[in-house]
Amino acid sequence: MVNFLTYMKRFLGILLFFLSLQPSNAQGFLQNVVSEEEIDELCSGNQSQPADQEAELVVDQIMAQMQLKRAFKLRKCTAIGNAYATIQPDANNNQTPYILYDPQWLEEMANKSKTDWASIGVLAHEVGHFLLYHALNKKGSNPVWEIQADRFAGSTLAKMGSTLEEAQSMFDNYNQKEDSRSHPGKAKRLEAVKVGWMNVNNPQKQITLSENTPERDVSSELIVNRYFNELGGIKNLSQIKSLRFEEEISETKGLDLNQKPLTYSYSYTLNPNKVIINSNKKDQQYVITNNDSISWRYTNENKWREGAPRIGTTADQDGHSFIRQISSSFQNFFDDFLLSSNPEVVDYRRRRVLDDEECFLLEFPEETIELGDLRKKGRRIIQKTQYYFNTYTGLLHAIVIEEKIMIYKRGSIKDASEGLRIQRLFSNYKAVDHILFPHTIRTTETKLLSDIPQEESTFFQKRKLVNLEIITD
Repeated sequence: MVNFLTYMKRFLGILLFFLSLQPSNAQGFLQNVVSEEEIDELCSGNQSQPADQEAELVVDQIMAQMQLKRAFKLRKCTAIGNAYATIQPDANNNQTPYILYDPQWLEEMANKSKTDWASIGVLAHEVGHFLLYHALNKKGSNPVWEIQADRFAGSTLAKMGSTLEEAQSMFDNYNQKEDSRSHPGKAKRLEAVKVGWMNVNNPQKQITLSENTPERDVSSELIVNRYFNELGGIKNLSQIKSLRFEEEISETKGLDLNQKPLTYSYSYTLNPNKVIINSNKKDQQYVITNNDSISWRYTNENKWREGAPRIGTTADQDGHSFIRQISSSFQNFFDDFLLSSNPEVVDYRRRRVLDDEECFLLEFPEETIELGDLRKKGRRIIQKTQYYFNTYTGLLHAIVIEEKIMIYKRGSIKDASEGLRIQRLFSNYKAVDHILFPHTIRTTETKLLSDIPQEESTFFQKRKLVNLEIITD
């Protein structure tokens, strides 16, 4: 049931962002979130219009810094004096996220600060909220998230060529001096922009991270910077437009060492926008999927479907397989570029030994995802993701995902004993066009019952990367 969570993250992150942030008047450029209303009704009765070319360009430049797809649409609304976010169904009833903005309001902000960087910073801050998964826990704005989005804006504007003063101009007209429950005071926000800007313009740190670095000096920023430098440098990595490769796969289930493994292969074309997958498994359908969506099928079928099935409507619909079974070992490749600008999104959890390797452990915030209607029948999944970086090489050694599942029926918890632990080990790094890639990936997926591993159902998989081609144009 939960096998789709990792690859549903981008879609749910954006969707839940719209659904969970609370309206706020604490600062002019925070999004007020509304749903289930016509877009034109949100434009004070005026008809919405295509976004200005300048606004489209600015947002696309911001996304390009991270090599990520812009999964939301921009629309212009005059006379609203703010920015709004909403989700509207299209002709096929697919939920489409929008940002609506008042161009005159942005222009006035730029005029008051005497620089266009102020309005660019506003857009960068809002994009930061999308990319940092701030709504996955279904909570409204808080000072920590606002500071993180401010740092993101500072880093992004620095990469786009602003001075520190120009980057901080986004707060020239921000008058809140003291912290509130939802937003920090002006001084803290200016400092956050400075920290983000300095991460780009002052990359030479006095501390050189290694296995011998004192614990007090280790930080998520040092770990992330070292990782991208060891891979080949963020400048070279940011030139990658897509990856083409094959994965030779061998898998077994349970602890029987004499069983013959199932072997097959997949070929992939992976970029920030979509994944093209082709399988040599008999009767398995050719799959093309957007990176912000998932595919699923019934366990007794070979046909893959786009989107997500309804949960809990019939007993038969509990038997699903999800995209993780066919997704690439590098599904996180383009998403991880986000860490280069915002290492603060992860917390350093000291050194750990995993699979006989000493590692620096970085942990993402817990994510809470709900499926179905908890008042009738549904599930709540709490997911924790950890990255392990080898202290000697600086390279990514493992990704560990732990999921706890609570089953609801008629508004009450029926069962909270289920869980899942996925461990993915990366090794055999080799250079392709001067960039390092792991060529061997071992995955262990263990079901948990009251935190006890169910060894008889443990899934083991080994993938070998072959024929990797990097496309830069």
